[in-house]
Amino acid sequence: MLTPFQGTNNQTLFQYTEFFLSFSSVKKGCSSANQGKTRMIFFNKCSYNKNWISATFLVWHPCDVDFSPGKKEAKEKMRFGHHLGPVGAIRARDFQLRDPMGGWITESGRDEAFRSFQFMGAVAKDMAIGCAITKTHHAMSAFAYAWFKREFIQIRLGSRVGDTAVFADDPDSGRTELKTDRGAVVMESDGNEKHLIVNSESLEIELTFSEDSTETLRLCTPAGPAGWSYVQKVVAVDAMGSFTAAGVKTRLKDFAALAHHDYTTGFLRAETWWHWACVVGRLPDNRTLGLNVSCGTNESGYRENGCWLKGKWFALGGALFEFDHENIESDWRIYGTDGDFELIFSAGHGYHANGISPKMSSNFHQLFGNFNGWICIDAEKFIVKAQPGFTESQYMLW
Repeated sequence: MLTPFQGTNNQTLFQYTEFFLSFSSVKKGCSSANQGKTRMIFFNKCSYNKNWISATFLVWHPCDVDFSPGKKEAKEKMRFGHHLGPVGAIRARDFQLRDPMGGWITESGRDEAFRSFQFMGAVAKDMAIGCAITKTHHAMSAFAYAWFKREFIQIRLGSRVGDTAVFADDPDSGRTELKTDRGAVVMESDGNEKHLIVNSESLEIELTFSEDSTETLRLCTPAGPAGWSYVQKVVAVDAMGSFTAAGVKTRLKDFAALAHHDYTTGFLRAETWWHWACVVGRLPDNRTLGLNVSCGTNESGYRENGCWLKGKWFALGGALFEFDHENIESDWRIYGTDGDFELIFSAGHGYHANGISPKMSSNFHQLFGNFNGWICIDAEKFIVKAQPGFTESQYMLW
């Protein structure tokens, strides 16, 4: 019950004492076997000012969940670090998520906290294509673009009731698809073979690439006080296929284009701000060179930062980003905290999205252009000259 007492400045404040009552309504998610069993409501907290009073309650309900220490520890244990081989399906529903204060989150709360996205793209000199699909508990969205001969075409899709919206739980097997009345985006994985299809009135993309000749980055890290993130990436692999923009079809092999793939999933931070850079190029001797560095994503004990030289992956240290937030398509400086790389990025163009909604707010900028500078790989310094790639800055609240 609430007990008023006199506070300073003649304010009426409220004390609270713990109380409980029983009821027999069935909480969503409980099994039918528990219907009619006693639930307990505990008063938790009261907030007050001169205009309003609010109170929160904690509900205990005997659902069919085994909270015994042995089984609970087995459910929540994650294998953090780098994984050398395919991890299989990401079984998020086998994980019991804690809240920041150490308690257990309900199954519906856990499902709402799970988020995923994929990006597939390919670049060459003065050319870029890209496509991303994002999945939350509430909705699915996608964007795709093509930039060629200084012309830029983009599409944006959002799921509605009745649309096809599925996200593969295995980064190496399955189909991720968003199909609407305005267009469709499909990402398919069959082992090391990856495939992207974009169909719309203004833009079509068909991108195929293989990971047979490259090492794949697979990394699981803690995220926030109780979550985790799994990321899987390849950079600088041969891109095959084509894109059609404004009725003109362009073959990727005519430009020796190289591809990049990012599969990220997990209980990601609900509010995050990250920067990312990705070099996708070839050295003068025709060896492929890929670089993936970020700040604000996966630095909680492990890093995703590294580079690929002819498909072999080498770890890099931390990354710092300097750019003009008021003129984000001006030059960026990206350099290593361990002195292992120094790059200047010059944008050719960019995809920009900014929006606020109750379910997701984002300030997103993905640029494509050229890198110049150097990277130190295995004690050897490599000069980077006009190598294509991407940069990104994103604030996300979801």
